[in-house]
Amino acid sequence: MKLLQLLFLLSVVMTTACSDLTQSYSQTLLADNRTSENEFPIDNKLYYLSFNQDVCIAVITGKLKIDDKYQSYDGYRQFADTTSSELVTDYERHLVGLSKYFQKHSFKLMKRHDVDMLLEEFDTGRLSFIPDDLRQKFARETPVTHILLVNFSRGFDDRSHSIDITERQLVCVATGSVEASDYVKVRNSISPF
Repeated sequence: MKLLQLLFLLSVVMTTACSDLTQSYSQTLLADNRTSENEFPIDNKLYYLSFNQDVCIAVITGKLKIDDKYQSYDGYRQFADTTSSELVTDYERHLVGLSKYFQKHSFKLMKRHDVDMLLEEFDTGRLSFIPDDLRQKFARETPVTHILLVNFSRGFDDRSHSIDITERQLVCVATGSVEASDYVKVRNSISPF
């Protein structure tokens, strides 16, 4: 009888612990505001584009906005620069992995050094879309067929939680049209810096 009572008590404790885990996970990720893992329109578009043509992509970080009240902090500029380079690295890795997954219908990435040289005269931290002169420069001077523009913003809903929104646009260099776009919205348990 005591064993049965112990098992019952243990099951109540485990159920409570598991429900707390589920609750904390749902606070971390805003699932209703996030594109499903298998429904990224940009990844799907790249898959179909790579069937018909040679695709070469340049990854650019555009508008990077951190909550206005933190812009006067000493580490703000360094944080923004670090975040920008991390976004480029993450999305280049993502595209390399995606290309391997596509196997025979792969695409290429433009080398980071070459992209940076082309962007020298542009303040990419203010780009929310690809301006025509930048697009034409890519068309003239590179084999790039598409530009992946990644915009990022971070706001804070309290002292220990941030809301991060990453928006991506796949821009056709030849026409300037946005062929696909998506976004991810995540709530993180972090302090501002």
